[in-house]
Amino acid sequence: MNIAELPGLQIESSIVKTNSVNFRPPSWPPPDDFPVIIDAAGQVVSRYSDVRWDLSPWAGYTLTIHFGDGPGQGRKVSHENALILRQIVAWWLWGSSAVRAASSLVHKFESMKPLFVACTDHGILASELYKFPNVIKEAANYYSSRGYRVISYLDSLSFANDKLGLTILDQEGMKTFSETLPDVSETQTAYIPVRIWHYQVSRLRECLDDFLSHLKAIEACYHFCLQAYTTNAGGRLSSAFGGLGDNSPFNVKRTLGKQKSGKVFYGAFEETAKRYKIDELLQKWCGIGVKLELKNLSSYLSLVSSVGLAYILNFSLMRVSEGGKLRADCYEVETDPIGENIHLLKGVTTKTIADDDARWIVSPTVKLAIDAMTSVARMRLKAAVENPNIELSEDEIANPVLQSLPHEPWSARTPSSKGSKKFKKIRTYADIWNIWPKLFDTRQMTITEADFELANRMTFGLDPKKFSVGNIWPISWHQLRRTGAVNMLASGLVNEASLQYQLKHASRAMSQYYGKNFYRLAEPLNEEARGYYLREMYLAMVREFKSLQAEHYVSPHGDKRKDQLLHEIAEKDHTQLVKAAKAGNISYRETFLGGCANSGPPCPLGGISNISSCMGFGLKKPCASAILDKEKLPKIQALKDVISVQLINATEGSPMYESLQAQLESAERAINVIESN
Repeated sequence: MNIAELPGLQIESSIVKTNSVNFRPPSWPPPDDFPVIIDAAGQVVSRYSDVRWDLSPWAGYTLTIHFGDGPGQGRKVSHENALILRQIVAWWLWGSSAVRAASSLVHKFESMKPLFVACTDHGILASELYKFPNVIKEAANYYSSRGYRVISYLDSLSFANDKLGLTILDQEGMKTFSETLPDVSETQTAYIPVRIWHYQVSRLRECLDDFLSHLKAIEACYHFCLQAYTTNAGGRLSSAFGGLGDNSPFNVKRTLGKQKSGKVFYGAFEETAKRYKIDELLQKWCGIGVKLELKNLSSYLSLVSSVGLAYILNFSLMRVSEGGKLRADCYEVETDPIGENIHLLKGVTTKTIADDDARWIVSPTVKLAIDAMTSVARMRLKAAVENPNIELSEDEIANPVLQSLPHEPWSARTPSSKGSKKFKKIRTYADIWNIWPKLFDTRQMTITEADFELANRMTFGLDPKKFSVGNIWPISWHQLRRTGAVNMLASGLVNEASLQYQLKHASRAMSQYYGKNFYRLAEPLNEEARGYYLREMYLAMVREFKSLQAEHYVSPHGDKRKDQLLHEIAEKDHTQLVKAAKAGNISYRETFLGGCANSGPPCPLGGISNISSCMGFGLKKPCASAILDKEKLPKIQALKDVISVQLINATEGSPMYESLQAQLESAERAINVIESN
């Protein structure tokens, strides 16, 4: 390997410099005496061959890793296996996907080390583990919750086998390891049925659109109310915190107008809301009484913040705890090396790796939510900076948290002490609906027969007491995460055109960057999100492939060919099918005509916007991997009619004409096969 190709040390620390002697090793693997960690004074803290690496100078607190081939903490690893483990850790430090934080390196190390302990216990080299299937099975028992993340790490390392010069597990070994990993989850998180998912995300979007379309009026009304409180507090808003009692400018018992004391009273807040033309908006989303009160304005702003968070979670793989810590500058667009715009959110994750600068791939539509939440946060900062009971840093003012606390002086929830938490406690999704009952219609959230069938098809082992026809769907944050992953893997499940469009960009980006180890982005992606995406990808592949057994799927080459395509699932249960998908032994994706079971290189025409390669045309026969769905016959007939109209206006002999003619013939062939079966 050419050492000059390595990007060098990427740890984000003031003591890491490009001219440091530890920035890039002189050879691969690094020499035994190579200085791995150097402190701020330039002293060598740890060398490559040390049994313990002290990462504390990078982390700013005590942080070490023990390779296990000498005195120290943790399970023991043979010297030979420790050499291999050091080489892998070195790759994570200086290789093409180098970590940015010392804590990230420790997390990866701790996830990988049990595999090396297992190899040591069984007297084999980790680089030869792939030759011993029984040991691989035993090694899987050394894991619990970290097992699936190790699959992600091993998968990433497999792309660097030629540079590392070693292999831990080959494809067959990965299959065996996956098959025997303990299943730490008893029941998979429920997939929200399409109709219910579509309804709730549409309502979230409607709420955000309403807010942004009335933004100027809302801001004007909010600032008017702050000024009114400032006036009645003697000209200092800081004196208004804790409430004004009878001196509230919207006290209906006081005489309207300016008093001798200088205080001004405006009567019921509802009249002010009408004057700013936001009364109907507030009634629509959070009005619960006959008259609007000032607290309804605060409630509405909190609703928008919560709705924005829910909308983001629908179109990303973020945990709710991660979404709750997003700041105003979280949205980024990066152009990758092939010219694609990749939409990202940056934030903090502490679930698996203590990382304050992680990235999640999202759909571009989340910008709508970011804009709305940022507006709410900046409005509330106007009051927060005047609150004498709290202290805000310059960063908190310049780059506020999007899940903003209610800082207005008239709110009972305004922080009242310097020890107040900086992050808002995130309620459950169901609680948010309870607080704002106008958010969703109970009738729309009630499970129908079709919802029940789809929910059970997509998720095994649902609790029938919670998920049954006639019950209200028990919505939860984590359901948004799993449902979002499924929808981004197969956006055809979502039957509303605009939502499909919103999902397609994220689907393509996630496939490239989470699923195919395509890491050429400026900032690191969230590793846990990648692992989650990979697991759901395998599950989705199995579900779709399994569904091909239904009678409404036919092969243009007859029943025998369909049987050949489905032989992998003939005698397998769901768990075995997941393992087969992970090993690459089965493959399936939806097309316009039905499905494609091609496990080879992807079709250049795709089978979505161009179907000519699926059923062939002229002397070209139908694709051997094509499967037709009888239930799509009306759509195929409609496509035929559209193409026929387009042909009338196309110039005969032109590329467009030839393409349309080929697709027309392919559609006609599909119709003939379906109608004859």
